[in-house]
Amino acid sequence: MKTRLLPIAFLFISNLAFADCEIALQKRLKEDLNLTYQQFDQTNDAGFRLLEKSGCHGEAAILIKRFIEHNNSKESSLTWHLAQMEGLAGNYQQAIVHAKKILNPNEDLSEFPMYWNDFILGNIAFWSKDKAMLKKHMANIEKGLSFKPNQINFNYLNNLLTNFNSSYLQALSEA
Repeated sequence: MKTRLLPIAFLFISNLAFADCEIALQKRLKEDLNLTYQQFDQTNDAGFRLLEKSGCHGEAAILIKRFIEHNNSKESSLTWHLAQMEGLAGNYQQAIVHAKKILNPNEDLSEFPMYWNDFILGNIAFWSKDKAMLKKHMANIEKGLSFKPNQINFNYLNNLLTNFNSSYLQALSEA
């Protein structure tokens, strides 16, 4: 009898979590579309971050998309966070689509030594389950570890490599 109830209980709990995320999304859609970019994207207690903290990653992606559309936003960090939320929700193909939008075709490391493209491409390699490409992009970033943002991004990608067979969510949770 108990073995039959377990799947039903899990389904019920999953539906409750989905319902909570949907309710939270509807509230955020009413309250957050007119926030400033700073408030929406760069504040830990507002905007999409409230959904992210609740584990509502798919809903956070929806909110970011709506914010971008509503405000005709061009900030690359919004698109990066959209890619991240899609990845955390397990929507890897959508994560890749959004991440590719923010690659810098004119990246000049002599001008600004952050290996941004390698960081983004390392994430794409994880979502594509291409371990060799992930290692390649990490090796490139490793050349610039004297620049603190590269250290942070290298460690981030190293968590993905260390937990390569896990989901993106699990890999980053191990950090």
